[in-house]
Amino acid sequence: MSGQQNHYDVLGVGFSADFKEIKKAYYRQVKLCHPDLHGGSRIKEEEFKILVMAFDILSDPDKRIRYDAMNNIGRGARGPVDWTALDEFSIMDTSADDTLEEIIVGNEPPRDTTLATLFHDLERTEVFMAFREGKNFFRNGQYQGAFHYFRNIVNLSPNNILYRYYLAKTLLVFGNFSEAKLHFKTGIAIGGRRIPPQRLQRFHDELDALAEKQNPRWKKLVDFWSGRKKVPEYIDSENSTIKETNRAIARIMSDRRKLNRDDRKLLK
Repeated sequence: MSGQQNHYDVLGVGFSADFKEIKKAYYRQVKLCHPDLHGGSRIKEEEFKILVMAFDILSDPDKRIRYDAMNNIGRGARGPVDWTALDEFSIMDTSADDTLEEIIVGNEPPRDTTLATLFHDLERTEVFMAFREGKNFFRNGQYQGAFHYFRNIVNLSPNNILYRYYLAKTLLVFGNFSEAKLHFKTGIAIGGRRIPPQRLQRFHDELDALAEKQNPRWKKLVDFWSGRKKVPEYIDSENSTIKETNRAIARIMSDRRKLNRDDRKLLK
C-alpha cells in the first residue's frame, strides 16, 4: 500500500497498536473531523466516514487480521494467517445481522441513524466498546479477560445473540460445557423470536459439536433418524453488508417511530 494512506495512517497508530491505543486515537481524531464540530462541513463528513471505517476494522481483531493480510501490512506481513482460528463467516445469518447486533442491541443508537452515524456517539455505547475489548482479549488468547467482558455485557444485554455466542465460546475454553450449552440454546431461542427469525446455523453447529464430544454414538444415532442437514452459510461482500445494514437500521428506526406515534395516540 505504498504511496497510499492506510487505516493505521488514518488513526495515527503503529501496526502493533493494541485496542486501547486504537480507541484513544479514534477519540482524538474525532475531535478533528466530526462534522458537528465543524459546522456540518461536507469535507469533514467525508473525513469522518474514513475515520469510522478505519476504527471499525482495526478495533475488530478478525477484520484487522484480514485487512493486514490482504494489504501485506502489520501482522499480515509476518507470514501466513491461520484462517481456521477466525470466524470465517458471520456468527448470525448474515454479516449485516452481526453488525446490527453488535452496535444496536444493548446500546442506545441515535434516531435516524446509519452505519456511519452510529459511530458519532460511541462514547455512549460502552457496551459496544466492552465487546470489542473482550473480542480482542479472546483472539489474543487472554481468555480470563475475555470472560470478564463477555459475562458483564451479557448481563447488561441479555438479548444480544452475538455477545452470548462469544461468552459460550469462552466457557468452552474453560471446559464449562453445560453453561456454554445454555448460552447457545438461549441465543437460538432469542433468534427464534426475531422478525424474521434467525436460523443461527453456527449455534446449531456448536451444539452438535458439543453433543458429539460428550456422546458421539448417541449423536450419530440422532442425526441418522432426524435426517438433519446443514443450512448453507451466507457469504456477504463488504459493500453489500454496508447497504444491507443501512436498510435494516432504517427499518428498525422506522418501526421505533411508528411505535412512538402509536403510544402518543393512546395517551391522547
